[in-house]
Amino acid sequence: MPAAKYVYGILRKKAKGFILLYLLMSVVVLVAFIHIGAYSIRYSKLEGHVGSSIEDSYTAVYSTAVSLEPLCSKSLNMSSNGKSGPSIKISDAYINQIISALKYINSKDAIPDGGDMVELGNIARTYQKAFDIYYQLVICQYDSATRTRMEDQLFQLEKKLYPWIINGPMYHSAVESLLKSRGRGIVMTTGSKYALVAQHSITMLNFIGNQLPIEIIYCGEDDLGQKERDALTSLHRVTLVDMQSVLGLKKCSKGWENKPLAVLASSFQQVILMDTDALFFQHPETLFETKAYKETGALFFRDRTLGFGTYGHGPGLTDLINTLAEPFKENLIFNTSRVMAKVSSDELDSGVVVWDKTRSMPAILLTCALNSMPYMDLIYSKTYGDKETYWLSHEALQIPFTVFLDNGGAIGKVFEQEGKHKVCGGLYHADEHGKPLWFNGGIGERIPSKNLNMMEPTYWATESAGVNVDWELSGLPFCLYGKMDAPGDYRDSRIGKLSSSELVISKKMVDLWVELFQL
Repeated sequence: MPAAKYVYGILRKKAKGFILLYLLMSVVVLVAFIHIGAYSIRYSKLEGHVGSSIEDSYTAVYSTAVSLEPLCSKSLNMSSNGKSGPSIKISDAYINQIISALKYINSKDAIPDGGDMVELGNIARTYQKAFDIYYQLVICQYDSATRTRMEDQLFQLEKKLYPWIINGPMYHSAVESLLKSRGRGIVMTTGSKYALVAQHSITMLNFIGNQLPIEIIYCGEDDLGQKERDALTSLHRVTLVDMQSVLGLKKCSKGWENKPLAVLASSFQQVILMDTDALFFQHPETLFETKAYKETGALFFRDRTLGFGTYGHGPGLTDLINTLAEPFKENLIFNTSRVMAKVSSDELDSGVVVWDKTRSMPAILLTCALNSMPYMDLIYSKTYGDKETYWLSHEALQIPFTVFLDNGGAIGKVFEQEGKHKVCGGLYHADEHGKPLWFNGGIGERIPSKNLNMMEPTYWATESAGVNVDWELSGLPFCLYGKMDAPGDYRDSRIGKLSSSELVISKKMVDLWVELFQL
């Protein structure tokens, strides 16, 4: 009996130990379930419910603007959407939701037709979210079946919606193109017709001390002749790029639509896209150092303030904003838009556009789409060429951008008429401090002629009020009336004279134009 009691005592102690261990494990499991439940609830609130069908998932994601919490330290410099909405941590549930949305889009035979801006915006926003996720998965070297499924669906949509890079011979996708881009530089497009204008602009850039490399983008062997190629490549820091080869284009165009495509074809990560007839008074690289550019990675300039409806422009642009950016039309990034306030017919001048691809790539791709068929005809019927498509794309995707304060002005000669002063000439732009920066339009006739109809820049006129602006549009060049020698904080139309150093640059512009174009 004593032995039996001894054994019983040992077993009793062990049983108590097992019970305590069991209770402890039960508590741990319960806490884990509570944590997982809270985790799931948190993500369902952030991401929306993963729908029971791929169409539900598509509907859940297309109309929102979010920024993604980085997966790793390498991806802190996000590809887009850095400040555009609530932050979402990338989870498997969120990734699967985006993949389901992509599947729904890819199940359709084609992209939206040229008149359906609402659906184009929806699909572009879904692509943007997938792009941002895939960009991070690649940056963080996150190899998994999830990444493979995302890649498959993203690439399918890219081939339909943005087919240029992915169908070209150099890169497998827009993300790869972005990751292999390097440095800063200037991009211009030209063909044989305006090669002399490009030569003038580049020579002037060198004259003022430009240090940035320049890529001249043309499209196909027929676009830029050998004589013109030789002349351009002889200039300092110039490289020629055939975007037909880089982007695998089946057919070349020769208009405004080539400009955003040239950004895709360029090797630079940070790009100053400029017209061949844009002329600078300051080093163009100063644009990269402005507060405006550093904040967003996308910098645009305003066009002239012309009355809403001038030349039929204005109403069409508001329609495009309200459809392409439908979910955000009451909360636009550019909340000082003159067109949306119906005080101007035009908003932006695309003579100079500054882009950081790492922060703007989805917007760059959408800009290219808006300047391509089937959307180009509708866009160009409602606006003047490519110039409004840049901010349209950013608004549609809620990717931040900055627009310089001063509205487009005039630069040329000053005239007095009935006690009023006006400046007639090219489209003028000041820097952040109100000093002459660049202007658009060249100096005179853009092909060799006996009569060059030149204007020598000596005075400038600008304004930042956006109301009661007096433009004379009866002939060319346009003229802006303003107040002579107004103080620097004067927001209405004001007129000033170029400084002595700026006049030296102006004279060089004129002399070089005569040298290149005078017959």
